Amino acid sequence: MLFIALGVAIAVAAGAVGIALAVGGGSGSDDGVAGACNRQTLEDQGARHMEELQEGFQYNSTPATSGPHFPTPAIWNLYDQPVPEIRLVHNLEHGAVVVQYGGDVPPRTVQQIVDWYAADPNGMVVAPLGEDAPARLDDKVTLTSWTHLATCATFDEDAFSDFRDDYRGPEGDAPEKFPLADLTPGT
Repeated sequence: MLFIALGVAIAVAAGAVGIALAVGGGSGSDDGVAGACNRQTLEDQGARHMEELQEGFQYNSTPATSGPHFPTPAIWNLYDQPVPEIRLVHNLEHGAVVVQYGGDVPPRTVQQIVDWYAADPNGMVVAPLGEDAPARLDDKVTLTSWTHLATCATFDEDAFSDFRDDYRGPEGDAPEKFPLADLTPGT
């Protein structure tokens, strides 16, 4: 009976770890909780430019925080449709903070994110995460920068602003540190 109970406990723990890795993406250190957000620092997967990902390549997080990417970044902006990860990684390389959200995030929360973005949009991209992503966000919101990921249960203005201020533009860990004045919406 003890072995059955131990086996069940191990299976439950393994399932919980599997779910956490699917949402968080895998390798990386846990940097703790900031408000409604859990921060992680992930291994740098390089910054190679390519038209498409090599067969079998997988980013080490969902959404991606580094790695091979399209030669041109996405236009700095607010989107109501998903933007390909391969393109957003190029924005991260230039010092972006990218906010993405799952399909089950309430419209009120999306509006809070939009309002927060509008107050200080330079070096930012906001978009829903595509349904074809390796892991779904469902009702979660993420903030990414080069090698950093925050997964949030809801909008938390202080946690979002702290992440943005820690990692956006020249303050962050991006390989190419563009001035925020060069990362304006529409460019």
